[in-house]
Amino acid sequence: MSNYVAAGYVSNGYIGDSNSFGGINFDPVSKRIILSTTNISATEIYSRSVDWLAASDNVKYGAVFRQVGGDDLGDGLSIPPYFFLQGLWRIRPMEANHTLTITGNLFVDGGGDTTVPTLGIFNVLVKSVVPVQAQGISTSGGSGTTITAAEIRQEIDLNSTKLNSIQNSIDNISVSGLTPTQANMLLSMYEILGLDPTKPLVVSKSGAYTGSRIAGTIQQAITGSDTQTIVTRI
Repeated sequence: MSNYVAAGYVSNGYIGDSNSFGGINFDPVSKRIILSTTNISATEIYSRSVDWLAASDNVKYGAVFRQVGGDDLGDGLSIPPYFFLQGLWRIRPMEANHTLTITGNLFVDGGGDTTVPTLGIFNVLVKSVVPVQAQGISTSGGSGTTITAAEIRQEIDLNSTKLNSIQNSIDNISVSGLTPTQANMLLSMYEILGLDPTKPLVVSKSGAYTGSRIAGTIQQAITGSDTQTIVTRI
């Protein structure tokens, strides 16, 4: 029985076949979800946690996640699922220098960081890619409407046309309305909130209290402490 895995040492808990599912290791003693990949979705982590709980007598450790959402709205629409880590459960990246990208709505129940540092000294950048819309679209199967790649492209082009129209309207606002400076500030707010479907908002974490927010050409640096978070445009 070994306490070592390819992704690194798992402290105070045996990680073997009974705790490893799809390359994700679960340490019930230290409450850690240990990854061995650089790109993963919240749905995948949640699904593997369900598999782990169903194995052996792991259910005695309690739920790893609480899930909400996923409801069918009809016409191929659904509410995207949201996953909340329970108690002290946190995600630990693999023991290597890399950028970890986690896609989906992943949070800590009650607030806090979803990831913890590696055991060794490695440079790990964590990127959280979350959907902008509050609804999901069924792309295959079931009775929902099937959306083709061409239709998605058409919708993106349509949104781009609308955005160009907004920009043209802003450029032509008279002095009796917004000034060009005010108009550009309004457009910047629109983009940094992730409302532009062609410029998704990407929030990255580079340290315990540092990170960045990027939407299109707008970049913001995130710093802070235990008591405050400071967001500054770069």
